[in-house]
Amino acid sequence: MRQTGFTLLEMVAAVAVLAIAMAAILSGMARYADNAARLRERTIALWVAHNRLTEIELQPVWPDVGRSDGEMDLAGQTWKWEVEVKKTTDEHLRRIDIRVLSPRRDGSAAALSAFLADTGRQ
Repeated sequence: MRQTGFTLLEMVAAVAVLAIAMAAILSGMARYADNAARLRERTIALWVAHNRLTEIELQPVWPDVGRSDGEMDLAGQTWKWEVEVKKTTDEHLRRIDIRVLSPRRDGSAAALSAFLADTGRQ
């Protein structure tokens, strides 16, 4: 009488295929988690840049041309920002470039550029 079931070779092949599939799934999940963390970091960095731009826009005086930097606490971290105010060809406009540095990684996490008019300013 013949017995039914899987041979040892078939079981080894099935386990090998399963191991490869599980490794691929784990690798994909790790990439997903890393991308989610980067997206969160970039979103918060953009909030920092927008907050700094709003602070500049709310100042009653016209911003001077030049560079400045500082820090802002947001989402439980300290974010460093750099602002550069530049002249434009229109004497009533200034270009503002804001760069927010990542607290965890080297380099910038976000950059924002805007134009500011002197309407209603001193």
